[in-house]
Amino acid sequence: MSDDIEKRKTEVERLGRLIDRYAQSRSLGLLLFVALVIIGTVVAVVLMQLLFWKTTWWLAAIVILLLAGVNVVGLWLMFKVFPRYERRFYNKEGQIELKQKKVSIWACVAYVVGFLSPVTLNAVEIMPVRWALTLALASLGFFVFYASGKEKQRPLGVVFCVLLLLEAAVTAAGVPTPFSGKGWLYSCFVALMIYIAGASLTAAIVVHIYNRKILRKIKEMRPFGEQQASKSDS
Repeated sequence: MSDDIEKRKTEVERLGRLIDRYAQSRSLGLLLFVALVIIGTVVAVVLMQLLFWKTTWWLAAIVILLLAGVNVVGLWLMFKVFPRYERRFYNKEGQIELKQKKVSIWACVAYVVGFLSPVTLNAVEIMPVRWALTLALASLGFFVFYASGKEKQRPLGVVFCVLLLLEAAVTAAGVPTPFSGKGWLYSCFVALMIYIAGASLTAAIVVHIYNRKILRKIKEMRPFGEQQASKSDS
């Protein structure tokens, strides 16, 4: 009898851990962020091409300020707004509320400074685009890792962070970047958005596959397994 109770307790604890991992690995909401990055990039490039023939220092300053705003708004959407719409993807699987912690405002400030400083230095031709992209991607990667822990989205944060750091490492190693030598708008701004969108999309797909595997394990356990067995017997 005691063995059965202990076994049941172990199964309940394992089920609880699986449910927690499942809840933290819902990633389809990140696809909305990818769409936002792509649409924002296209709109920015089209507007700049229509209004200006070439990038000037003051135009770069305006774009950098806009980029700062987009960063803050984009991260707020990714961690606060998109999860609400993300639930619609998982309505049939039920809703799980996780206890989240607030992301420090100082961490946000450090991220924005770390992300924009190299981009700004590249715009004024002080820092090469190679190192500007490297530092910006690394800054975003570390911030995503930190924020994902606070927001209870650790699997997504880990994969996203690793991909961003890999892109940063590859760029630092000297691998040619998209639109290399095509001017600041393309070689820095557009290339950076391509890297971020690519890492976001890949992370969303990888973590979603992981999420499906966790869900399958949950359904195979009791009481799910017992329910499925009773259905097959009937």
